[in-house]
Amino acid sequence: MKSPKIDRLKILDTAISLLESEGIEGLTMRKLADALQIKAASLYWHFDNKQTLIEGIADRIVSDVAINFELKHHWQKDCKQLAYDLRNAFLRHRDGARVFAGTYVISENVLRINNTFISAIMQSGASAELASKMTMTLLYFILGCCIEQQSVMLIEKEEITHKREAFKQLVQDKFPQTWQARDILFADDFAHRFDFGLEQLILGFQHQIN
Repeated sequence: MKSPKIDRLKILDTAISLLESEGIEGLTMRKLADALQIKAASLYWHFDNKQTLIEGIADRIVSDVAINFELKHHWQKDCKQLAYDLRNAFLRHRDGARVFAGTYVISENVLRINNTFISAIMQSGASAELASKMTMTLLYFILGCCIEQQSVMLIEKEEITHKREAFKQLVQDKFPQTWQARDILFADDFAHRFDFGLEQLILGFQHQIN
């Protein structure tokens, strides 16, 4: 019996479904082949190894970001909207940010997002070089926030309780300033953290541009 014909897009969508259930560590070429009901060797017609598969998944995850994005001649608002859109794309999939962070993808999707960020920032009068540096800074911030949020989401409540107790025992007497900030450190309002950090970055960029 011949293996069913399979295309790259079908492989990627199935891989993303596996990512949701297994996480990045549990996603293997063999499990993917089983899910597609093909031989593992057939996958290598499309992807050389797991790393190239991960790069394909990363590209697929962000494929809807900055599609026909219209700049509104207000660079701060445009940057914030792009940042939220990219954040949402990462958070939409389990380990989405970790998948993207582990790649160096050269694709139309990734380059479109990069170019749109740079174009938005250049509305302020910033040079392409400065706008590119700011774009990289935004990307690192977005990835870091999403990786943190997605990691915490996988921790069981009981483990969180143990971590709080360990934190209390270590910090209460030795690190008084950190103890004063304990409510913030253990708050799970990740959207607020993201908003605050993004606002500080934009303000810093404005100062640099001026």
